[in-house]
Amino acid sequence: MGSESHQQSENNEHEHSRPLYLQKFRLYETTSNFYMVGRDKTRTYWKVLKIDRLEPTELIMYEDSATYSEIECIDLLKRIHEGNKSTGGLKFVSTCYGIVGFVKFLGPYHMLVITKRRKIGVICGHAVYAITKSEMFPIPNSTVLSKMPYSKNENRSFVNFACKCKISIVFLRRHYNGNRNASSLFVSL
Repeated sequence: MGSESHQQSENNEHEHSRPLYLQKFRLYETTSNFYMVGRDKTRTYWKVLKIDRLEPTELIMYEDSATYSEIECIDLLKRIHEGNKSTGGLKFVSTCYGIVGFVKFLGPYHMLVITKRRKIGVICGHAVYAITKSEMFPIPNSTVLSKMPYSKNENRSFVNFACKCKISIVFLRRHYNGNRNASSLFVSL
C-alpha cells in the first residue's frame, strides 16, 4: 500500500516538474465513451482522455488529471471493461500517434487521428514525422448517430471525402537571406 502511494506521489511530482510528452496512443471505445490512452517514450507515464459518445451535437471531453504507471493503466482499462460488460465492454479501436482535431460538418463531431507516420528528419535532436495515414471516427455511437437527421448524408459525402484527403507536413530547411534567418513549417490538408 505504501509503495502505491509513493508511486502516485512520484507521478504527481513529475507531472508538476516538467511537461509529459506522449508519443503513442491507443484508442478504445465503449457504447458511452472513447478512451484515448497515451504513453511517453519510455513507457513510464500514461494519461487518459475520455470523450463522451452519447451527446449527438456537443463535444464533451475529460482529461484525467492522474498520471498512471503501465500496470495502473492496465488495471483502469480492466475496470472500465468490467463496468461496461452489459453493453459490450471495452473494445480496442486503433493505435494512433496523435489527434489532428475534431470536425463538425452537418451533424455530429468526428475525431481525426494519425494512424501512420514516417520519420522525415531531426530538428535539435527531436524527430520530425510526416503523416502517412489518418482515420476519422464519428464521436457519437451508432445508436445516437442513427437518430440524427443529417448523419447518413454526411457519412456518404463530407466524411468520405475528408478521409481521402492526404495530410502531409513539409519542413523547409532553414535558410539565410543576408542577415535574416527564416524557417517555415507548412501543414497541408
